[in-house]
Amino acid sequence: MNTREQTQQSGWVAVSQSTSSRQSSAPAQWVNRMAALLVLSSAITSSACLAVNVTTHHYDTYRTGWNQAESVLTPYTIAKGSFGVTGKAKADAQIDAQPLVVQGLSIKDKGVHDVVFIATENDSIYALDASSGEQLVRVNLGPSVPASESPRHGEEGIQSTPVIDATTNTMYVITYTLENQAPTYRLHALDLATLTDKMPSVVVAAQSVLDDGTALSFDANVQRQRPALLESGGNIYAAFGSFGDAQDQIARGWLLGWSAANLTPLAANTLTNHRSSAVTCNRHLNRPCYLSSIWMSGSGVAADDAGYVYVLTGNSESGSWSATDNLEESALKMSADLSRVLDYFTPWDVDKLDSANRDFASGGITLLPDYALPDTYLAVAAGKTGIMYVIDRADMGQHVDQPPDRVPASYQIGKCWCAQSYFVGPDHVARVVTSGGAKVEIWKFGPLSKGISLSRESVSPALESGQDPGFFTSISSDGMAANTAIVWAVARPQTSHGWQYLYAFDASNAKQILDMKAGIWPATNHNANVVPVVANGHVYVAGGSHLVIFGLNADRRKDLVFTGSDPAVEPPMPGHEIYGTVMKIRGSSIALRTRKGVVVAVDGLGAMQEHNSVPLFIGQAIGVDGSYVHSGAVRASSIFGAKDSPALWPDDR
Repeated sequence: MNTREQTQQSGWVAVSQSTSSRQSSAPAQWVNRMAALLVLSSAITSSACLAVNVTTHHYDTYRTGWNQAESVLTPYTIAKGSFGVTGKAKADAQIDAQPLVVQGLSIKDKGVHDVVFIATENDSIYALDASSGEQLVRVNLGPSVPASESPRHGEEGIQSTPVIDATTNTMYVITYTLENQAPTYRLHALDLATLTDKMPSVVVAAQSVLDDGTALSFDANVQRQRPALLESGGNIYAAFGSFGDAQDQIARGWLLGWSAANLTPLAANTLTNHRSSAVTCNRHLNRPCYLSSIWMSGSGVAADDAGYVYVLTGNSESGSWSATDNLEESALKMSADLSRVLDYFTPWDVDKLDSANRDFASGGITLLPDYALPDTYLAVAAGKTGIMYVIDRADMGQHVDQPPDRVPASYQIGKCWCAQSYFVGPDHVARVVTSGGAKVEIWKFGPLSKGISLSRESVSPALESGQDPGFFTSISSDGMAANTAIVWAVARPQTSHGWQYLYAFDASNAKQILDMKAGIWPATNHNANVVPVVANGHVYVAGGSHLVIFGLNADRRKDLVFTGSDPAVEPPMPGHEIYGTVMKIRGSSIALRTRKGVVVAVDGLGAMQEHNSVPLFIGQAIGVDGSYVHSGAVRASSIFGAKDSPALWPDDR
């Protein structure tokens, strides 16, 4: 598994040659290597003439988050003061997918435009002018799944970021629709010019075999399609988790694939938990639970140049980890046909991660190109514990029972509902950008002759954010030219209906360049996976039900104003909702201390019987939907996770 891999970017930067056979002669490998480096070095040293198509999540299948062809926006041009809002657009529902950008697209009856695409939870796709936000085409792909069918998560439609094949002008997107009163996932292949189906859409369906030989069918009622789609090697891949640990007696992690040419499902799929009988979940009345979800806060399924596919998995029940049956809390490397797990890494304290609901999969996995890291095949990943693991993709380390983990290195970056980014500086040294906690941290690789190690080079001021710890970043630069690299991030408001802000930091020292209003976020209790997209002198921020476009030569006298009601705001749920910290657990009875210091008894039996409860532990912050009974206790219909800080809890009602 030490196959030669060269840097793969997203189609808008020169792609280096790839030598896929280990049997190549040493001289041939050296010649191919040098040719590839010359091509790539030329591309990323001077990229002013390149136009950028952003066709996938975080720019490329490695999920580096790096646009290395941005010659317009630099720390200097932004500091001149003309940067601001140049356009905006309002959508019909919450936008959770990352915007995508295609240059010079011919739109029927609209002429040729640079186009930015957005997708909404109402199962709508918009094609908008990339400079002004003017609507060019809109299509609705079916009725979304209403909040009544998706407890605690509101309307569900398109949640993952689509992927675009620019060579065929095709967008692949998965919708979540209510068909014959049943939640249904469909994979569509849309013509970019019209947003109509190029071929009949297909219902997402799959079967896998459990460890006792019985068949398990994919269940769209309990599986959530949150991670961004991947196109690699002529296939489309999609990963699935759960709706916030609900229905854990059914939900598991799935990775599915289809032929991009005709949407035919691959013959094999990856099921992360093959157990036919699970360790019992005491929190759920001694019933079995499964999970090992793939969710990654919306990060994309990743792939390297050899076609290997990578994901992270989340929690299952403590004590149920198995290298053959249940790869929970793990980084997985799969074959392109999904028939085999080729390698994996599981932290040594997997049982502890499970028992405290500290998902490894709250973050995304980023593969590091080897242009500036010759003869290395690395990945970085972090989750709720805040430990970023540097993983060798040629030998991922698997699992050990005692520390240390068998990985090249690990670092504390802060709790991470986030993903890492990567770029190469003007000194030709590779860097990793982390965003755990509330700060941007830039990490620099040391000389590989001394082993694989990172040092913290610079740290930004803290973002004022109501997001769970961590956020997404993007990097823009004019190749490796000095004084051009910028780290971009979006901070979510600390109150419902508050402003989210776009931040920019000088990548040479993490100094803050700007923070600007970038739309309204509707609800503090919903996690945000907002990725700022930088392309061709513009920055695109989608959040709430708006897309905001930034660029140079903006009229700074105009404030960012939204008029009318925001359709992404959810109506109040019936009954009561309270927030607090778990003080005691006895069976299904919970003692909850509210923000005012009052201890309330919660009867969690109903929520637990319906599997509408997150894993519970002492000191945990939770929210409870339910109704008061005569004794003053709250009978819970749903128990869900809340932010750690009471200041970020919505008002009790």
